[in-house]
Amino acid sequence: MTLDLAFMYQILPDMLAAFWLTIKISLITVIASVIIGIFLTAFRMMGSRISRYLIIAFVEFTRGAPPLVHISIIYFLFPEFGIVFNEFWTGVVALSLIGAGYSVEIFRGAIDSIGASQVDASRAIGLSRIQTFRLVLIPQALRLSLPPLTNELANVIKASSLLSVISVNELTKVANDLIFVHFVVIEVLIELTCLYLLIVGFLMFLSKYMEAKFKY
Repeated sequence: MTLDLAFMYQILPDMLAAFWLTIKISLITVIASVIIGIFLTAFRMMGSRISRYLIIAFVEFTRGAPPLVHISIIYFLFPEFGIVFNEFWTGVVALSLIGAGYSVEIFRGAIDSIGASQVDASRAIGLSRIQTFRLVLIPQALRLSLPPLTNELANVIKASSLLSVISVNELTKVANDLIFVHFVVIEVLIELTCLYLLIVGFLMFLSKYMEAKFKY
């Protein structure tokens, strides 16, 4: 089998345009997932019983339902209640909520592993519950949760390929369009795979860098 390198070069601009859009989606999703996850973890730990049950239900739903279900709910059901997003923001919101659901469980597990003695010591020196959470628990939880959090966020980023069903011109949709137009499969899939590996590989590299930095 001989690869058509000229064709791969020809489609590169289209693939790179989709690549940058996928990076944009991934960047917003990762940041939003972590921020939302931290806030929901705080409410789960320090909120009322009702808020805890609501957050548990949210976590179970986001982790249990397929990503395509979340995308479909936001894209088709939300407009019935007057909440309308375009295709791009539908994807970002759906993926961010999925990532947040996984983040909550990862942060909770990390905080549970820290130990009650540090919480007791923080309260003994006069820190409030919010200050204890913000200054003592979260910094340690972020360090402890980096490896599992990175893996889950990488899976969420790869789930961005499902946004092709709502016509977001991310990598998978553009790759499929090129295959249907040119009837060339292998060359397109090679470029698609390489570009996804760049995104996920950078996320893994960043995680390893931060993990090493937090050790000292």
